[in-house]
Amino acid sequence: MSGNLNKYVYLLLFDKSNIEIKMTNYLTKSAWASVGLTMGFAVLGQNVHAQGNSQTISQPQPLSIMQQDKSIYDRFSPKQQTGTAVLDYQIWDSALQSIVLRLGDSIRRRARRPSPTVGTRFISGHKSAYRLEGSRVTFSYMDNEFKRELSAYRVDLVRIANHIDLTSLERKEQLAFWYNLHNVLVIENIALNYPTKKPANLLLGPDKRPFHDVKLVTIKGVQLSLRDIRENIVYKNWDSPKVIYGFFYGNIGGPALQNYAITGKNVDTILSMHAREFVNSLRGFHAERNTLNVSVLYEEARPHFFENWPLDLKTHLAKYTTPEVTEELQRDKPIVIDRYDDMVADLIGGTMPMASYVSRSTDDIIAPIGVPPEIARLMNELHDKAVVMRRRGMVNRGGTVIIEDIYTDDSKDEYDENAEGSWATPKQEE
Repeated sequence: MSGNLNKYVYLLLFDKSNIEIKMTNYLTKSAWASVGLTMGFAVLGQNVHAQGNSQTISQPQPLSIMQQDKSIYDRFSPKQQTGTAVLDYQIWDSALQSIVLRLGDSIRRRARRPSPTVGTRFISGHKSAYRLEGSRVTFSYMDNEFKRELSAYRVDLVRIANHIDLTSLERKEQLAFWYNLHNVLVIENIALNYPTKKPANLLLGPDKRPFHDVKLVTIKGVQLSLRDIRENIVYKNWDSPKVIYGFFYGNIGGPALQNYAITGKNVDTILSMHAREFVNSLRGFHAERNTLNVSVLYEEARPHFFENWPLDLKTHLAKYTTPEVTEELQRDKPIVIDRYDDMVADLIGGTMPMASYVSRSTDDIIAPIGVPPEIARLMNELHDKAVVMRRRGMVNRGGTVIIEDIYTDDSKDEYDENAEGSWATPKQEE
């Protein structure tokens, strides 16, 4: 695999007086293309590698959920540790650094509705009140080569899971594997079906099953969906509700995605970081006049972690809330499920950027030539958010530099949609 990819590099410079958003363009070779797709793991001190391959095998026909006995998932229950394999996700780590834009902690202020482009009534890009929280993935800049490499990496993950006994590994190694497999599948299948505004509305596979329920991979003879990985493997076998926060749903309403891989060594740290960010964000919890609104993700996890609802949930949330949010949580109001924001977590609202751009203005925002106006608006909104963060002391006074790489699409070749673990569906207007 070889080839060059254009990248945009965003430098957000946080200092005492202002925040500058600069964008430079440079040509570099993809880390995935130059290094190749290789995931290694060490067994008894020896390095064993599974080499990625852009050729994928056909996926068996998915079974109906009603046809599957829940007991088949018992084979994924952790056993006494006898294995010493340590999974290495360096390639996935490099990929995430190139496609994930982290938006920082929530300032618990709803983003105002953006103004239309000058001369029209049309508003392009994200309009969600939660659009400045969580993470964004650069789906609109993923070319066909990148999609093939995503698929090849997913093949490697599945091959390794079928080659070794995951259940005998240290529990943190197992947990990190399930997170990475789940999140690779989410990103791969959204990329294959992009542009799409709401991933959960995608109907995939020959039976047109919903995004979270279509069987995507087969491990140890069991066909697994995204929901299976979450509920029938992780939620079933780990007793802390903190495990909720490692799964990326591909939309604005879910937990954030880090721009580096989850590993057995950092999984506890990442889960704690994600829990604090999500619980203290508006999309996770906020108080209304008569209710306490929580994310629907807690409803999904309720049978596993919050049997005594809502007391168990409030106890869990209280472990991570800031003093301000703790005060909201302690109010005597009923818990209700908030309206979930299932808009795709991309940069421009589930559409493809135009082939060329001219300078456009929206209010006081000017989009430079070559930059989609939706992205220019997002960058300006993040600038305003950072000003608030600095005023509140949420930003390092000494200065922080965040670099995010965004792939641009120079490829014109066709992507093979018939890939194990992934389904592409005809595009329909949503």
